[in-house]
Amino acid sequence: MRDAVADYTSLVHDIEERNQARQIALDKLFGLTHWTQVTTGRNGLQRVTQGSELPPGPGFDSLAEAYEAWTGDLHVLKLGQRITQGYSTFDFSKALGNTLNNVLLKAYREVDYRLQDIVTSTTVAPDFRGLERTRIKAMGDLEELGEDAPYEEVGNSGDEGYSFAVATRGGFLTVTRHAVLANNVQGIQRGVEQLARAAARTLAKRAWDKIISNRAYGVDGLAMFHTDHGNLGAAALSVAALNAARLAMFAQTEPGSDERLGLSGPFFLVVPVELEATARGINSCMYVPGSETFEANPWYQRFGVGGERIFANSLFTDTDDWCLFDTSGKVGILEIAFLLGKQNPVIQIGDDPREGATFSQDRIVYKIRHEYEVAIEDYRGAYKGVVT
Repeated sequence: MRDAVADYTSLVHDIEERNQARQIALDKLFGLTHWTQVTTGRNGLQRVTQGSELPPGPGFDSLAEAYEAWTGDLHVLKLGQRITQGYSTFDFSKALGNTLNNVLLKAYREVDYRLQDIVTSTTVAPDFRGLERTRIKAMGDLEELGEDAPYEEVGNSGDEGYSFAVATRGGFLTVTRHAVLANNVQGIQRGVEQLARAAARTLAKRAWDKIISNRAYGVDGLAMFHTDHGNLGAAALSVAALNAARLAMFAQTEPGSDERLGLSGPFFLVVPVELEATARGINSCMYVPGSETFEANPWYQRFGVGGERIFANSLFTDTDDWCLFDTSGKVGILEIAFLLGKQNPVIQIGDDPREGATFSQDRIVYKIRHEYEVAIEDYRGAYKGVVT
């Protein structure tokens, strides 16, 4: 009995090693050279990074060779069908799905809309029901107590909140028998890369739309940037306009205590590409640009020595508007809730191989899925110049 268990364990181990080697060879066929890893920032937002190099060894020469290695189906006759004996095409479908996910994440990480600078918190949404956010307001100063005076309950100054719910976004990607036989690796790879860029862009547009379209703040129903919020200006980007924005942000008060928050950066400046030269000129000049008295520029390298905290946002279509953010973390800006905490888009087999398109046609259907929603967490750390 022990010998039988040992033989079975050894067999399973051999199969796992063989499948892992095949998986790596399939990854290499698609030009992948490194493992993918995910890191988490202080705001909880994950970033996909390049990991260690894949183990040495050759990749498959073609999709048909990879398919045959898993299925033994020399002429790719059973693509999209599950068989009951030996290896199945479903095993190949899963392996190809794993590789496509790696291609997806590699392309996804290469698209950067600087969400890590404006998303201040992330949430795990357990389901699609609305998420309620309740924030207890701050309290006033502590009372001074005389000798032997009794302590009193510190009063609650109330709370404020907002709600939102996650939604599913996605689409289909099909790999046909013709694509496998023609070894159309580049076509499949380009399709997955376009899916990755679309997923990154869709999330970014959902987040930046709160800023660009000046969406309502869920707590009071007013636009995020509003005169009542003290964070809306009309001056063109300049040192003077940035000074005014900084003073307005410094003067923002804490809900409940009404004490100044004293927001003083680090600051993040977001502009349309038409204002990038102006923004970088302000950041790189020791003196106020255009000043005849060599007035010191308080914004000299305030956005980084090389302007690292200046972002020319391709989603900004108004050529004059600009935004300043305090990224100290003292106040929130945007929150993203991801269903079950899955932050990155994922590719999965879309159909049961025994029915649907995979049964009636020679194809494998994958679906890409990304589930999230974005909400305005607070307006106090953001200022917008809307130039008319």
